[in-house]
Amino acid sequence: MKTFLVNLTLVNVALYSAGRVLPVFDDFARTWPWFAIVLFYFALTALLVAWLNRASRRSPIQFVTAVNGSTALKMLTSLAAVTIYLVTIGGEHRIHFALGLFTVFAFNTVLLVVEAQKISKNRPD
Repeated sequence: MKTFLVNLTLVNVALYSAGRVLPVFDDFARTWPWFAIVLFYFALTALLVAWLNRASRRSPIQFVTAVNGSTALKMLTSLAAVTIYLVTIGGEHRIHFALGLFTVFAFNTVLLVVEAQKISKNRPD
């Protein structure tokens, strides 16, 4: 789990920094929603991996339920975040927000899937 958290931290710092470095994205990356997106997905992914670890020690069906639940939770919170942002703030950065959120979602989901595969592989059954 410690290696996973280090990798998760490095990827999210790289994503935040990439947003600040890309000229097209820089204006949006200087706003609080960009920092909030990266921080939210960092915390959500860490919590979901902890849930997967706990579920894997219980039973295979609980592990599968945790994997399905984590997928649903990430997808629904992403939809909610985009909807809330577009309705409440919108404006000139709406495309940057949606694309940035999708990018952070995708990278964090890849990390989650890789870790879930490692957890599944290490199960005794």
